[in-house]
Amino acid sequence: MGHRSKLWIYLTMLIAAAGVVIHIGAVFGGASWFEFFRAPPRFSTSAREGTWLAPVAALVIAALMGSCGYYAASALKLVPRPPLQRPGLAVMAGACLIRALLLPLLGTTHPELWNTFEVVAALIWGCAGIGLAVAFSCTGNRANPG
Repeated sequence: MGHRSKLWIYLTMLIAAAGVVIHIGAVFGGASWFEFFRAPPRFSTSAREGTWLAPVAALVIAALMGSCGYYAASALKLVPRPPLQRPGLAVMAGACLIRALLLPLLGTTHPELWNTFEVVAALIWGCAGIGLAVAFSCTGNRANPG
């Protein structure tokens, strides 16, 4: 595995870890965090009213982001190989890349989406997707399972 490949994968792990921290932080930060990170209004309302929707959703997303980080780390053999490593990496990479591409696609009909937050989010998702795709390609050698 080349140096650039490792950098992409480490970047993906960093993005995933930051996502976990942000989503767990939102549980404790309350409605203002959900609003700042542009969650749909029902989540900030849930946080404000103390219902289960916001914290459960945030923790589920944190777990999914943690899974992305774990799968990326497994490509570097920093952690044990998870079940269905290659299909998992492929699905995660696809989901991140689709999320990144949604902005240019939806932004043509919804110009309000072209703001700093959404552009930065799309770039971050795109980088995570590239890193997961690199991790997928680096785990292709079946003779040496991670």
